[in-house]
Amino acid sequence: MTLTVRLPVAIESALAEYCADHGVTKSLVVQESLAAYLLDNASARSNAAAREPKAGASVSDNYKAFAAAGLIGGGELGGVSATNAVVRERVMQRIRSKRG
Repeated sequence: MTLTVRLPVAIESALAEYCADHGVTKSLVVQESLAAYLLDNASARSNAAAREPKAGASVSDNYKAFAAAGLIGGGELGGVSATNAVVRERVMQRIRSKRG
């Protein structure tokens, strides 16, 4: 899978320097960092309160839009895995309900 991520210049430079110093690829560093992040936060994700942004944290417009659409957190999806098809259907339901 390919993923494109925008990084601030300072982080991009630090990543490039780290990779050069340690002889590893950017992909490897990002994969390992993401895996560590997800493992460290696994218990927090299972907590319903953890779905809300932490106090003082900035929330992206995308997060706000998904939250407003009821797509943040698995509970709102009725226990169904949030596959692309499930999310697409949920969005279409919201659009249809707003149109009357």
